[in-house]
Amino acid sequence: MRLIDELAARRVYYRRPLPTLPDILLIDIPPRFAGEGLALDRYYPVILETVAEAHEFEAYLLERRASLVPPSLLDRRPSALRVEEIVFARYAPPAPDWPWLQLCCWPQAYTLMVPSPNDDFARGAYTIEAFTSVGQVDAAERILLATLGPHEARHVKALHSFGGNA
Repeated sequence: MRLIDELAARRVYYRRPLPTLPDILLIDIPPRFAGEGLALDRYYPVILETVAEAHEFEAYLLERRASLVPPSLLDRRPSALRVEEIVFARYAPPAPDWPWLQLCCWPQAYTLMVPSPNDDFARGAYTIEAFTSVGQVDAAERILLATLGPHEARHVKALHSFGGNA
């Protein structure tokens, strides 16, 4: 069996809003495998920093294997992105019926504050959330900014992708 035929049969690419940010491949996990721990209980985001990683990941999905495995090939690969400020990037849905995504890129000074950065941050640098509306993304950004406090909030860059369906 291949992941592309079962687990990752339905997926879509979210293109980076800036050349320095990653693309995101969002996999809509079939209901029999979906549940808590996934974005909106059904989506598995894959952060792709380079075109080579996108090709590598597609090859991984095409591999024949004896059983299904989580599509976690890149989850623990260290990010090549280094930021000095917290970056919030909003990714608009590239097609109808797909969610909005909010990707946060965290400077190493923040990721090292948690006991297990590789468990709490994808690729050691990112958090990602999915939302059903742009209003939910706005609310999540406001909450995150409020929790950061006035000093940290001065070190945030918000980026928004354009296009897609609102």
